[in-house]
Amino acid sequence: MFAFLILFSGFTLYHTFASSNEVTPASGEEFVISVDSGDSLWQIAKSYKKDSMDTRYAVHEITERNGLISSEVTVGQALIIPAEILQ
Repeated sequence: MFAFLILFSGFTLYHTFASSNEVTPASGEEFVISVDSGDSLWQIAKSYKKDSMDTRYAVHEITERNGLISSEVTVGQALIIPAEILQ
């Protein structure tokens, strides 16, 4: 019975602290952009990243920061550019 109680408590806590799809608003060091026609996440990352940074890493960071499940973006979509990748 005690083991069941511990296991059940673990599942309850896991559910409580699971991340949601809500994106935290941009901080003062971050930059918010609006996706234009013809933009891709790769082009956006390449435009805003530090010169020494790999574009793949920048794409990953933007994807993670914005809670995206793919690299597809739509016209008018607001994206937060994380401070750690900015030039």
